[in-house]
Amino acid sequence: MNEISLINEAFTPLSEQKQRGQSAPAITEKSDRPIVMPVPADVPPCTGWFSKYGGKPSHMWDYRDEAGNLLMHVARYDPPDARKQIVPWSWDGQKWRPRGIMGDTPRPLYGLDRLGNDGRPVLLVEGEKAADAAARLFPHWAVVTSQGGSGAARRANWSPLAGRKVTIWPDNDAPGDTYARDAIREMEAVGVADVRIVTLPSDLPDGWDLADQLPSGFSAETLASLLAAAVAPAPSTIVMPPGFSMMPNGLYFTLEGKDDTPIWIAGPFEVIAETRDADGCEWGLLIRWQDRDHKTHEWVVPRSLAHGDGRELAVTLEWRGLSCSTDMHRQLRRFVAQVKTSSRLRCVDRAGWHDTEAGPAFALPGGEVFGTNALVLRPGRAATGQEFASSGTLDGWQSQISAYAVGNSRLACFISAAFAGPLLDIVGDQSGGFHLIGGSQTGKSTAAFVAGSVWGRGDKGGQVRAWRGTANGLEGIAAETSDTVLILDEMGQASSKEIGDIIYLLGNGASKVRADRTGAARSIRTWRSLFLSTGERDLESMMTEAGKQVMAGQEVRLVNIPAAPEGGFGLYESLHDMPSGGALSDHLRVMARTHYGTPSREFLRRLVSDRKRSPEKLAADIREAREKFLVHMPEGADGQVRSVANRFALVACAGELATRYGVTGWPSGEAVRAAGVCFKAWLDQRGGSGAREDQTAIARVRAFIEQHGDGRFTILDRDRANAEYASETARPTINRLGFKRRKGTRDQCEWEYLFLPEMWRSEVCRGMDPARAARALRDAGFLIPDGTGGRLTKKVSIPNMGGKMNAYLIKGSILGAE
Repeated sequence: MNEISLINEAFTPLSEQKQRGQSAPAITEKSDRPIVMPVPADVPPCTGWFSKYGGKPSHMWDYRDEAGNLLMHVARYDPPDARKQIVPWSWDGQKWRPRGIMGDTPRPLYGLDRLGNDGRPVLLVEGEKAADAAARLFPHWAVVTSQGGSGAARRANWSPLAGRKVTIWPDNDAPGDTYARDAIREMEAVGVADVRIVTLPSDLPDGWDLADQLPSGFSAETLASLLAAAVAPAPSTIVMPPGFSMMPNGLYFTLEGKDDTPIWIAGPFEVIAETRDADGCEWGLLIRWQDRDHKTHEWVVPRSLAHGDGRELAVTLEWRGLSCSTDMHRQLRRFVAQVKTSSRLRCVDRAGWHDTEAGPAFALPGGEVFGTNALVLRPGRAATGQEFASSGTLDGWQSQISAYAVGNSRLACFISAAFAGPLLDIVGDQSGGFHLIGGSQTGKSTAAFVAGSVWGRGDKGGQVRAWRGTANGLEGIAAETSDTVLILDEMGQASSKEIGDIIYLLGNGASKVRADRTGAARSIRTWRSLFLSTGERDLESMMTEAGKQVMAGQEVRLVNIPAAPEGGFGLYESLHDMPSGGALSDHLRVMARTHYGTPSREFLRRLVSDRKRSPEKLAADIREAREKFLVHMPEGADGQVRSVANRFALVACAGELATRYGVTGWPSGEAVRAAGVCFKAWLDQRGGSGAREDQTAIARVRAFIEQHGDGRFTILDRDRANAEYASETARPTINRLGFKRRKGTRDQCEWEYLFLPEMWRSEVCRGMDPARAARALRDAGFLIPDGTGGRLTKKVSIPNMGGKMNAYLIKGSILGAE
């Protein structure tokens, strides 16, 4: 097959969406001097110079009180090789310091100087940048926000809003919903006159806020109408069990009939909602709290834990940073069992796509949800969230990682494959994978680390897992990473006895059927997985070591890609001005631990939005792009080859879609080129586009003749052409497979091998379809059929065997064929 050509304009370009990066926690100086607020008028201005983050801030916001007096600054830094940094600056009486308000002291709101005393309505948004944008859009509103992002509403001083009418414009994502809920509770506590919240249209991009570019079809008038239509938030009623009360320092219980002294049960937490699965089972209680480092935690407490001894419940809460009494386990269990709330969330135990009332939604294994606020993930392991964390910026990932994949087919193919997992459900494809095989130090693991950086930390212990493990263990990991990517490094560490079953398990997308303690069948765990693998050995060599035969279905589920392209530098075709392949690998390994997680989040924001707005068009675009790729498949290719080509086509689509979304930074067509080059490499290594079973059958028969051609085939000496070789027939044939005869003379002859039908079925074609094997040999020109009635066997006269008998007649030329 000729090298696959590029497919230009696989997708129609869209307007570029903002590329978001996660902000790092503010790093501030410690000082014993108290912060001075307001700042005296004669204080020199703050430059915000911070050499650690590149010097001058990209933006600085002034926090002022109602009278306009300066209180402090908040600065944003955008270092070239790190994620954005948000740093507060305050005056300590001597100098400006990168230091925020610590401890329990509430932080001032941004925009207090806009409040005035004319009773104008207040608009609350999330973030200073959004606040400035909203102030320009709605000049007759007093726009404010709190400091610290979506998780810090509790630490703000909301008292200036007492008696005011407030409308909240949330960000269009789950953190935005959380911020709105927290802010409502805090504002109600200080006595605001009225609170309303803007209902956002379902077709807004996930994560959109007022600082973003207006989506197609939206105008300033559209936004004004949304603001005018804001509604009161639905009340969430929490009914506490008798005797329990939540105080500022925790949950207390007062015993009836005793003194009125409340007994401390646990630290303070918030009851968010009751949870249940799609079938109305597995009820739980979603609670949220902050640990002593002010880090927010959430946990879906299974209601079933209320019927244990309480120790498991308390131990888990303590492990996650919520203090619990050692003497009140019984009361803690009672609270979990009896507290009620009107808020409901659907709880899922699998990452990936889920259908909700708001349309399709996607849950990351760490708990982040795109597309709805009515879904919560109950992860199987606490570590999963860390494996899907994010760091750095999307710009940094593009310049330091993704840019080096241009012109490097294996890197670009693995990155594109990392984006393909979420497309499996959209197009209805089954799970499958790619195995990058090559010698030591070729860069295989680097490709795995780079692919892993799309979703999380690109390193061992992060996104890249070891092959060493059991099928049962990989079941759980596959379910947890459903619709994302599963990366396994060094296949040689796996058990050669289990590797075949593991490939079937991952490809089939469902766990084994097991019984519970009562003997009833447990629920089957399911997943959709596009998995990536590396190793110096492949599936066939591993299974051969265990005395097993690799099946065509297994090889289709896990496709070999040679790690080192011809004429390249190990893994790479292009070094991008690096001195060597090793230097490029070293750079990529470091960067995969620095910039990670942001590409998948930007990709999901756009993908979820597109699927909600126009699922038919999205699926049609993907199908059309796949069909363009499949045009380059060899004519008459077997179904197995078509199946593998479809997977490569999906990878090409995923990479082009990520490029269209502004995630990869590649030129259009790069993902298609890379997938095409890798598909051709697989096809060349495979040996053609025919069925694998047919190739295996030919190889099996060739091997039998090579191994047993002299010892297990009896020479026919009645044939006239073989009379001169009668002396060779004197030795007996042990464990006979059949007969052989020479055609021609001693100088010009060819052996023909006659396999007895029963030996053909029971030994030569063991584990195979004997009729299909014979047809494959016939079609390849190595089997001489009867010539009448489509019979694959031929009637042959065998001496001392009772006349003519059926045999599979194989040409000796099979030994010299490739």
